[in-house]
Amino acid sequence: MTLKDAQGDLVRVERRPQRIVSLAPSVTEMLFAIGVGDRVVAAADPADYPLAASKLARVGGWFTPSAERTLGAQPDLVIASRGNPPEFIALLRKSGCTVFTIDPKTLEDTFTAILDIGKITGAGPAAADLVARLRARLAVVAERLGEVHEAKRPTAYVIVSVSPLWTAGSETFQDDAIRAAGAHNIAAKLKGFRPFSPESLLAADPDFVLLPVTPGDADHMKRDATSDSVLKRLSAVRRGRVVLLEANLIMRPGPRIVDAIEAMARAFYPGRFSSPPRSSSAATSRR
Repeated sequence: MTLKDAQGDLVRVERRPQRIVSLAPSVTEMLFAIGVGDRVVAAADPADYPLAASKLARVGGWFTPSAERTLGAQPDLVIASRGNPPEFIALLRKSGCTVFTIDPKTLEDTFTAILDIGKITGAGPAAADLVARLRARLAVVAERLGEVHEAKRPTAYVIVSVSPLWTAGSETFQDDAIRAAGAHNIAAKLKGFRPFSPESLLAADPDFVLLPVTPGDADHMKRDATSDSVLKRLSAVRRGRVVLLEANLIMRPGPRIVDAIEAMARAFYPGRFSSPPRSSSAATSRR
């Protein structure tokens, strides 16, 4: 198999990889989701989903991986992603290691990355099946929202950072997710992850605020965010329209981004989405 990766390099594997190292949490989730988790021998932190991933040997942090640990795992394939230092990737390749990179910035990029990882690991059919199932779930959301006119759809703001205020603009999978869930991202005129001025946020006054939270610490994070001098002035905060989203769902470009989309859609349109969550990784709207 020879396949072009996100850096434009043609990566060739002679046989189905048996010792895979994942250098990003989203990559780890993709590998397990397509059924090749048993071939992953090490991963970069945080490797926390699924549960089996938490038992893997570690090669360091996502942004600070160790070349010694990575090469020491004797991989026949390393899969890297945005956030890994470019010089680190270059060092691995110079050492003779086969490295395949992905760089999903949008929802469609995420699906393409799953398919590419499937191909390079010899699990193409499983990856295609996973993407088909994810697309089918998105189609259900779109169908239920089909009668909602664009002008009637709510506005939303996703918090990437509170102090200073940062958010996700266009050409991000978070922006795609908000639109797929039936809302308008007030930061869509920006590109990528950008600071958002307090004046712009107060002027836009979104209908919903989306708050990524850590399981077990959601209430504390909500109190901290909504007590911020700017955020507490928003009508969404005053009306209780703060949607708590598990951070790993909305901040990782992996298969569970569809969980986040379904959770947001239920929060935006509770009357149209009365069925229970598809997964245990659910988001709740404190309305």
